[in-house]
Amino acid sequence: MKDDKKEVSRREVLIGAGTIAAGAAVMSTGITGLVSKAKASGDAAYPYKKLDVNEVGRIAHETYFTKFCAETVLTGLFKPLAASVGEPYASFPLNSVFWAHGGLMGWGTACGTLIGAGTAVGLITAGDSKKVTTSGGRAPVAVGEAIINDVIAFYASENLPQYKPAAGQAKYEIKNQSISDTPICHISVGKWMDKEDVKFFGIERKERCARLSADIAMYTAKLLNEWADGTYKPRNEPLANALDNQITSQGNCSECHGDNVPTAKGA
Repeated sequence: MKDDKKEVSRREVLIGAGTIAAGAAVMSTGITGLVSKAKASGDAAYPYKKLDVNEVGRIAHETYFTKFCAETVLTGLFKPLAASVGEPYASFPLNSVFWAHGGLMGWGTACGTLIGAGTAVGLITAGDSKKVTTSGGRAPVAVGEAIINDVIAFYASENLPQYKPAAGQAKYEIKNQSISDTPICHISVGKWMDKEDVKFFGIERKERCARLSADIAMYTAKLLNEWADGTYKPRNEPLANALDNQITSQGNCSECHGDNVPTAKGA
């Protein structure tokens, strides 16, 4: 069941005034199946073949319990590409992002799932020089940045986790979902723990983060598949609160700071 208050927060704080203008082209038409940076800009370093989204989710969920969030998402995306494309995915050091677990080495900041997703999207789309312009008239952004922004907004604004493992694969049966309203790890995890009434160091929370990792890997694969088909259109405007708040920021400061929101000096 959706929470009306959270829905308002999602629209007003994270998503912005609207979606990207329909006419903003992000890929030339007619591109299907195997898409590479060679087709975008002559650089074939990370060719992309459309992924089976369900396979991505299964791999991510299975991987979490030994590799945690960041490496898990990257594995969910790159392991199938290693099988279908080969190099450079086959020899990519997936553990190079392991450090991002627990919100960056346990610091509870940006969720590691987004580091894994962003790494994959950044490498795959780096050769696509096209940019998209938001409906709000903000400066154009690279298509890869638009995809990553959509993944972050999905993480922050959706009821998660949504992924349901196959029979016998779950280590705990999740009872609740939560909306984080932020990509910050400790807030996201804490809100869910409060609803589920469980502790951090337990299989319950691990199962939650495993499913959430699957959600983020699957959503990233979904958007990359659209990019491969030439049908991707951004869902969300990037936050531009640096202009409003005179510092890079989110719009929900009072949720944690209350009336003690720091004042930035700006330029």
